[in-house]
Amino acid sequence: MLNLSRPFLDSVAEQALGAVGDPADGLLFVAGSVVDGLANRSSDLDVYFLGGDGAMVLGADTTVRRGEKSGTIGELEGREVSLSILEPAGIEELTRSFQECLAALSEGGGIVQLESPNDLKVLHRIRTGVPLRGAEQLEKLRAATGTHRLAEYHVNVQAVAAVNRLADVEGELAEGNDSSAYWMFREAVAHLARLVLALHGETNPAPKWLVRLLERGGPDPRLRSRLAQLLTEYEEDLPAAVAEVKELVRITVDLAPGTVAGPYVRRVIRKLG
Repeated sequence: MLNLSRPFLDSVAEQALGAVGDPADGLLFVAGSVVDGLANRSSDLDVYFLGGDGAMVLGADTTVRRGEKSGTIGELEGREVSLSILEPAGIEELTRSFQECLAALSEGGGIVQLESPNDLKVLHRIRTGVPLRGAEQLEKLRAATGTHRLAEYHVNVQAVAAVNRLADVEGELAEGNDSSAYWMFREAVAHLARLVLALHGETNPAPKWLVRLLERGGPDPRLRSRLAQLLTEYEEDLPAAVAEVKELVRITVDLAPGTVAGPYVRRVIRKLG
């Protein structure tokens, strides 16, 4: 894990600000796998800048997503530094969309999901980022976007997804499509794993880190270990494994606080029988 010392963070800030066109008074923070303690040797260092609409990345390999421009701006201590410019208008749109998702959780009529996986990544990185400039701005951004409820959103979305995927598994098994059923089963386990992690505050949405997150410890160690095993090892008796995972989903949702797992989720788990 990279040592995020003050001198190192100052070096990151200096390099990033030098690569931002029109950097006046913007929020600057570092986030991603390095901050989350998940980075390996090939992981880059992710820096985010939120400022004026005229800001741009002065670097190589620039890419553009909705509301975001990013590019590689150099290296620091052997890692590539990636700088992403978050456009204020894009953050405002993301905030509106996420507030709609959160409002639906208590209404019980269904789940409203964000359209882009990148939106979840940005919200997670706002929630967990380390400020390089504008610490007060970052706190205000977290409050405005509602990232304090990001784990709650994950709990509800992942629970519903796990139930739906388990139904798909049983449908494929009934048709004799065993290979397809096994693939869907892994997907169902992945949703359950994200549900379990979210119940304890983990909001990293990247599939590549799922097993690492389960294996690095935390509450319910036996459950985490079993989920990691189900994701990485072949199950000889798939129907028995499906029954086990259905029960784990049911128990997990039943034990979740009522303020976290909403009324729609509790209705959906009745599909598990």
